[in-house]
Amino acid sequence: MHRTENRIALLRQALRSRDAWQVSAALRYVAEKLEPEHRAALVPDLVELCANPLWASDAREVLERI
Repeated sequence: MHRTENRIALLRQALRSRDAWQVSAALRYVAEKLEPEHRAALVPDLVELCANPLWASDAREVLERI
């Protein structure tokens, strides 16, 4: 479980990054590889990304998968 918590913390950090590559990679990982029950922990971060015009579409798509 500790490993999962670390992964979620790293993903949360990447989703809040100013680096477009990090945000993009984190969104892709959350959407395609992260287990659905762990995606729920990132909902607040994804909702926050929805307010950013650059990431709104991608973040909404990930939220729809949760």
